[in-house]
Amino acid sequence: MIAPFQIASGPRVRFGRGEAAFAGEEARALGIKRPMIITDAGVASCGALGPLTRGLEKAGLDFHLYDQVEADPSDESMARARKTFEGSGCDGIIAAGGGSSIDTAKAAGVLVGNGGKIHDYYGFGNVPGPLPTLITVPTTAGTGSEVTCSAIVTDSIQKIKAVMASPLMFARVAVVDPELLSLMPTPIAAGTLMDALTHAIESMTSRKANPWTRNLCLQAIANIGQYARRFVENPADPEPAGAISLASTWAGHCFTNTSLGIVHSLSHPIGVYHHIHHGTSNAIFLPPVMRFNLQAVRGDYAQIAPLLQNPSEADRVDPRDESAPQVAINSVRSLVRDIGISATLREAGITSEEGFETMAKDAAKSPQVLTNPVHATEEDMLSLLRAAMNG
Repeated sequence: MIAPFQIASGPRVRFGRGEAAFAGEEARALGIKRPMIITDAGVASCGALGPLTRGLEKAGLDFHLYDQVEADPSDESMARARKTFEGSGCDGIIAAGGGSSIDTAKAAGVLVGNGGKIHDYYGFGNVPGPLPTLITVPTTAGTGSEVTCSAIVTDSIQKIKAVMASPLMFARVAVVDPELLSLMPTPIAAGTLMDALTHAIESMTSRKANPWTRNLCLQAIANIGQYARRFVENPADPEPAGAISLASTWAGHCFTNTSLGIVHSLSHPIGVYHHIHHGTSNAIFLPPVMRFNLQAVRGDYAQIAPLLQNPSEADRVDPRDESAPQVAINSVRSLVRDIGISATLREAGITSEEGFETMAKDAAKSPQVLTNPVHATEEDMLSLLRAAMNG
C-alpha cells in the first residue's frame, strides 16, 4: 500500500534549447511592462543573457539590468536589490543566473511585496503576502532554484545560512534553456552538476521521500551518471547539456517536496566561513555522508549504484549484489575526481580544523537534520567535517 503524500507543483516549466528567447512573451502575457533582470556581473558580461534580452526587446518590453548579485548572497545584498527595484520603476522580476541570482530575486521580491527585513521571513511559511511577478531563467544546471519556493540567505550578523520558504515564493514561469549553459566555465559546470546530484540523492533518501519524488530522482541520477563527464568536457554539447539541465530541474522539484539531508547542513556553514562554491562543498561532503547514512538506505544506494558507474565501465553492478551500496559511494568519489573539482576540504584550501566546532554546531541546528535518514548530532557533524578534510 502506498502511503498518502502531497506534491507542490511549482511554476509552469518551459524547457528546451532556444526557449530563453520567449521569456519576453511570457513576461508580457503575465502583465509585466518593465521587468528588472537580476543577475551577477559574470553572467551579464559573458553574453549568456543575449537570447533573453533580445526576446524582451522583441516583445516590446523595456527592462532594467541589475548585475550586482554576490556569491552566497547576504541579507544586505538582497536589501540592495530591493532598493534598486523600487527605484527603477519596475513591475516584475526576471531572475537570470545560478542559485545566487534566483535566491536574491526571490528574497528581494519578498521585501518588495511585504516590507520589513529579510530575517522577518526566515523559516517556512512566514511570508504573508505575494511577491512581484517572477520569472526564472537558470544559466547553470545545478541548484534547481528555478522551480523551488525557497531562498538561502547568508545572515551578515549571525554568520549563518538561513532558509526562507513559502509557496508564495514560487516563480510563475521557469524558462529552462540548456543552450544558456554553453558559456559556463568548467569548474562551475562541474560544481553545479554535483549540486544537482546531491539534491537527487538526498531527496531520494529523505524521510519525506515518496514514490513520485523517488522516481524522478532516479531519472535525474541516471542522467547525471550517464552525461556528467561529457557535460563538463563541453557544456555547449546539446545532448549532455539537455540531460543535465533536465536532471537539475527534476531534482529541484523533488527536494522542494522532500527537503534535503546533512550534506547541505554541512555545506552551508562551510560556505559562510570559507566561501567554497556550494556545489564543490556538496561534492566533498557527499561521500562521507553517504557512508554515514549507509545502513539506513542500503536499498536506495544499491538501486542507484549502476546508474552512477562510469558509462565506460563494461561491468555493471547488480543492485542485488551485497557490494552495490558501496559501489554507489565509490562511484560518486570517482565522478568527483573525473570532473576535476576538489574532493576534500584540504584540496579546497582549508588547512586546519579551526572553527569546526562552531560549524558543527550550526550544522546540527539546520532543518535538514530532520529529513536526513539517520539522525546526526553535533558530534556526528564534527566527525564528518574531520572526515572531509582528507577524504
